[in-house]
This record gives sequence, C-alpha cells and structure tokens, in this order.
Amino acid sequence: MKKGGISSLLWSGFKLNFLQSSWNFERLQNIGFLFAIRNMLEKTYRGEKDRFLASLKRHIGFFNTHIFFSSAVLGVMVRLEEEFPNDDPKRKEDEIESAKMGMMGPLAAIGDALFWSGLKPLALLTGVAIVWLTNFSTAGWIAGAVSSLVIYNAPRVIIKYFLLIKAYFHYKDLFVLIQKVKFQSIMKSIKVAGMGLLGASMAVYFMKKPLTVISSRKLDSLLLFIAFWIFTAALRKKSPVIYIFGFSIFISIIIAYII
Repeated sequence: MKKGGISSLLWSGFKLNFLQSSWNFERLQNIGFLFAIRNMLEKTYRGEKDRFLASLKRHIGFFNTHIFFSSAVLGVMVRLEEEFPNDDPKRKEDEIESAKMGMMGPLAAIGDALFWSGLKPLALLTGVAIVWLTNFSTAGWIAGAVSSLVIYNAPRVIIKYFLLIKAYFHYKDLFVLIQKVKFQSIMKSIKVAGMGLLGASMAVYFMKKPLTVISSRKLDSLLLFIAFWIFTAALRKKSPVIYIFGFSIFISIIIAYII
C-alpha cells in the first residue's frame, strides 16, 4: 500500500457498517460511503489540501449498491485514488466516477440475490425450525436466535472483507475473481438447502406430534407431497424465496393443529 496501510483500509471497511446511517432520497448512500473512505483519502492526499477537497467532492456524489458488497467498491476507489495520476484532474474524476457507476449495479444484483433471497430466508427458517422442533422451549429460542445470527452474519463478514482486500490488491481483475466464486451456484445451493430443511422439519414435527383428529399418517404424507409440489412449482416460476418460506411456515402451523 502506498500511503494508507492495511489497518486503515480495514477501518474503512468497518465503517461501511454505517453506510446507511445517513441515507437520503437524493444520493442514497453517498454520505455513508464518504464517511467510510474519508480516512483513506486523508492519507492519500496528505499535505495536498486542494486534491483532498476534490476527492471529497468526487465521493459525495450518488452512491447505491448492496451494503455487504460495498466493500468491493471502496477497495477499488481507494486504489484508483492512489494509482491514477494527478496531472489531469478532470480525466481522473471521470475515470473514477465511471468505474464507480459501472460497479454498483452488478454488485447490487449479486448481493440482493445472495443475501435477501438466499441467506436471510435460510437463517430465519433455521431459527424457526429449531424453535419449532424443541417445542418452543427457552433453550430452543436461544439456540434458534444464535443459529440465525451466525448463519446470516458469518458469510456477511467473510464476503465483506474478502472483497475489500481483493478489490484493493487486484482491482483490475475484480469481476474475474467474483466469477470464480460462482455465486450463482451458491445461491441455488442455499435455496435447495432451505427447501430441504423445511421439508425435514415438517416431517420430523408431524411424526413427533401425537394423533388427535385424524388417526392415519396417510394424510400426513399426502399433505407433505402437495406442499412439496406447490413449493417446487413456485421455485420454477421464480417466486421470491422469502414469500415461499413465509407461506410454508404459515401453512405448516395450521396443518399441525389440524392433524
């Protein structure tokens, strides 16, 4: 690193946790992004007040991407601020702005699909399944909450700092590196794991539940088959996974009290 330091870069990455603290309708996440990158700009342009102020002006503009993938943009922006020559300020500003705008959309699309449609529903479903299968005990509530937080936050932290470091040291090949991770395959695996967990949880719960109104397990099997068919059809139509999970939990609870 030139004038920054790995500790300063990691500190900037940590400050991205506050990316949406000053969210606004005109430029969205711009203030949070400027807050995160400011310490790196100060080190890069130390003793060069005019260039430092110009860099602040550059990064106060429009910014909007997925909050957990914003570290990739930050890493690239820091590297460009350091590497791009200062002899033509207008060209430098245009290049940095163009790079930023070109990154935000693709990263937002990957992040939304991975976290909002994948990891978040899986984490919530895992927590609900644990609480459900432990008969709503105190230990079950604690285990469910902890499991949900770990499943959701562990990948978030790993991806955030992985992208930050890779974006800074390999900024020219960033999207090649992202393609090698195969996020599409990961997203499909998460959805399959979620549906498998849902089916297994329902089966275990129904088998443990004492018979009340209906004295045959044949109806249990029929209902599970119908539920599986409905969920499979919904996935083929690309319905949002979080809606499928929510609907399935709602129906499962109703069926559990009927059977």
